[in-house]
Amino acid sequence: MLLHYSWLTSYTVFGNDGAFGQVEDVYFDEEMWTVRYIVIKTGATFLSAKLFVSPVSIDKIDHVNETIRLSISKDEAKKAPDFGEEPVSRKREHDFSLYYRMNPYWIGSGVWGSANTAREMSQQEVQVTEETMEDDNPRVHEARHVTRYELAVNDGTFGKIDDLLVDESSFRINYFIADTKKWLPGGKKVLISPQWIKEIEWAAARIRIDVTRDQLESAPEYRRDLDITDERESYLWLHYRK
Repeated sequence: MLLHYSWLTSYTVFGNDGAFGQVEDVYFDEEMWTVRYIVIKTGATFLSAKLFVSPVSIDKIDHVNETIRLSISKDEAKKAPDFGEEPVSRKREHDFSLYYRMNPYWIGSGVWGSANTAREMSQQEVQVTEETMEDDNPRVHEARHVTRYELAVNDGTFGKIDDLLVDESSFRINYFIADTKKWLPGGKKVLISPQWIKEIEWAAARIRIDVTRDQLESAPEYRRDLDITDERESYLWLHYRK
């Protein structure tokens, strides 16, 4: 199932000892475009604490009741390494993996290291090693920032990211939902795959995509009331000649 990133910010998170709080944001990595961390706000004020948890700790997502159930306690999450307000470095990610006795997701060829889903990773035998962190550059980014990014092709800007569609099993971002109404005639919302990215201009808040303006203007419109079936996905990729 594909879930909207915008849905998650209304979900309440529960651990095995009660409620944590509400989802505030998620962090994804720039290489696999996969959600690596969920940020939970534990109170209702601006100064409320924030907790970081991995999708690996998720037991169940209940879309009807808008809840996420975790296999960890709130006390465990509170004692985890603090990511702080600065960009999340690989060193902090490594410390987080050590604390939860998880294999680092960036070691291996799968979406989750040697696994393809967060659930598979949670069932693996742990082989965490003490790595030397020579490169401390951040690799993960907040989704709330990227949902304001412009999308561009060779002949100009065509829209902005309105939302993200995340696979509930792998937590990989399968599509951007792009809003084109201010840029294309008769504007509409269309789906764009991260696999079509040519360049990310982080400083300019812009993502360049390897599709043409003509393809976008004639692309199938994305509608929330229509399920994304295999047939519709195949048609989408054929339309963009991917």
